[in-house]
Amino acid sequence: MKRVELRNVTKSYDGKSDVINEIDVTIEPGEFFVLVGPSGCGKSTMLRMIAGLEDISKGELYIGDVLSNQLPASQRNLSMVFQNYALYPHLSVEQNITFGLHTKKISKSEQKKRCIETAEMLGLSDLLDRKPRQLSGGQRQRVALARAIVTHAPICLMDEPLSNLDAKLRAKMRSEIRQIQRKLGITMVYVTHDQTEAMTMGDRMMILHNGKIQQIGRPIDIYNSPANTFVASFIGAPPMNLSEVSVRDNCLQLDDHRSILLANEVASLLPKDKKLMVGVRSEDVKLAKDGQVSFFAEAVNVEVLGTETLITFEVGHKQWIAKWNGQWNVDIGERIPLYVTPSDIYMFEADSGECIWHQSNRFDQHTLKEAVL
Repeated sequence: MKRVELRNVTKSYDGKSDVINEIDVTIEPGEFFVLVGPSGCGKSTMLRMIAGLEDISKGELYIGDVLSNQLPASQRNLSMVFQNYALYPHLSVEQNITFGLHTKKISKSEQKKRCIETAEMLGLSDLLDRKPRQLSGGQRQRVALARAIVTHAPICLMDEPLSNLDAKLRAKMRSEIRQIQRKLGITMVYVTHDQTEAMTMGDRMMILHNGKIQQIGRPIDIYNSPANTFVASFIGAPPMNLSEVSVRDNCLQLDDHRSILLANEVASLLPKDKKLMVGVRSEDVKLAKDGQVSFFAEAVNVEVLGTETLITFEVGHKQWIAKWNGQWNVDIGERIPLYVTPSDIYMFEADSGECIWHQSNRFDQHTLKEAVL
């Protein structure tokens, strides 16, 4: 197992605009580390810099204890799985798996042994004589994964390896990849734009936006304590409900004159001279019981998914979603009493997007946060 460390790494193609901007992170040995963000945020570029397929404009990259900025890709002792499989169509599954071992001058008997072990691990034992065109998408992805594993490299890089698979197969492969990583104990850096993959697979994850780090941490910690509105809206399905508000007495005044009650001590701490945004997770928008009404809203869309129901309604100029367990018979246009517990509310600065208060906050960036804690 090896660690990967990036120290103020920057990537620029024209010397003016930075695709990657001062990335500073350490990926621990044996860790499953996920790079997640929207398309074009720089996550694949960062992976390619680790692999040696892209030059580093500024900063330092360490693989283990070795400064690796100028180290050729062939000498970095890592493997990589690409999005498009990159299999050789004229070679068999077995030949595809062992292809990279020839350059390492590994004996044919050892190549055969590793191939059999890896194929058995990935359920490819009966497919070794087939050509890639005879395989399904999931089987081809397993071959690409086997080719990376068979090298016994201590670091494995994966660039959106499941994006070409259907939803059911993606879920199955997520579980398989995670189990294999744990079994082999390798350090894995995994790139995805799918927040579900990031939440379910990673020990830690880094959220990137426009080449900059937004937040690093355990998936559940990031979900519970997003650093800003981008993270809050990107992580979670459905995304967090967000609306601009003003503080009046002990209430948050929405832009359509409806209000949400706040605890006295929280209302007294919120700045009155700044634009604010309120955030509420969809599962925290509840059907009001007696004496609990925060506001009424009309349902504009209802999705009954079997185990849960998603109800969309308008709050001012925004659409919010409530996620309720079970199957709910709600008609479009029906007026629903809704309740939001004050402790479930997140407060953000509207201009910077930074989170300034939530009951679960455990990071100190503002005096307000320290006062609340």
